[in-house]
Amino acid sequence: MKAAFLTAILFGFGGVLAAAHYVPWMSHDRLPSQTTVVANGGRAEQFVIRLPVDRLAAAGAADAGVRAAPLPDGKPLPAELASQPLLVEHFKVRDSAGNVIGVAARHWSTSGREAGTAWSVLIPSRGSLLLTAPGEARGALDAALARAGYTAGKAWNGSVTVQLARDNDGAVKSGSAEFDGLEGSYSEVWTVTGVTELGELRGTIELNTVTRRGS
Repeated sequence: MKAAFLTAILFGFGGVLAAAHYVPWMSHDRLPSQTTVVANGGRAEQFVIRLPVDRLAAAGAADAGVRAAPLPDGKPLPAELASQPLLVEHFKVRDSAGNVIGVAARHWSTSGREAGTAWSVLIPSRGSLLLTAPGEARGALDAALARAGYTAGKAWNGSVTVQLARDNDGAVKSGSAEFDGLEGSYSEVWTVTGVTELGELRGTIELNTVTRRGS
């Protein structure tokens, strides 16, 4: 299980680098950071992903749910990973003002007894962040959609909000450049307002971070 998860992380980071052509690598402008000061010290910053326009790629095992459906020209997982409970997703990332500022990879896997999520957020003009959280149940978003009336293969419209990582669970583990030496927490909130017949999601993902300089 550990080997599969580590392989998935390497696979995902490679995908982020491959997808990074969506963000200019030469002379990229640094937009003003959309941060706010929090009462107990540190800063809060929100990163936003709009679905489906910011979804670059996805691959997962058969039981990974609607989010594992690949794009029309997507590739399946390597054979050695396809049998694992695994989901790898790549996105463009926006700031809270709606500007595209980078790319991100999300990896989820579980051993049956424990589950884990890792986000790698890369902002070329500022650096990168690694976020991790435990405990996301398999098919959590699919279960919430089913309770709201969604059926696979049929179009659905409505509103479902699922918090896949809470503030006291999600951790800012490390960073580079501007984010080097920061520690803190994050929450991950998916708001889905529609699903097409092919399983394409419409909505947003919000990563809400609170960081401060480590001691």
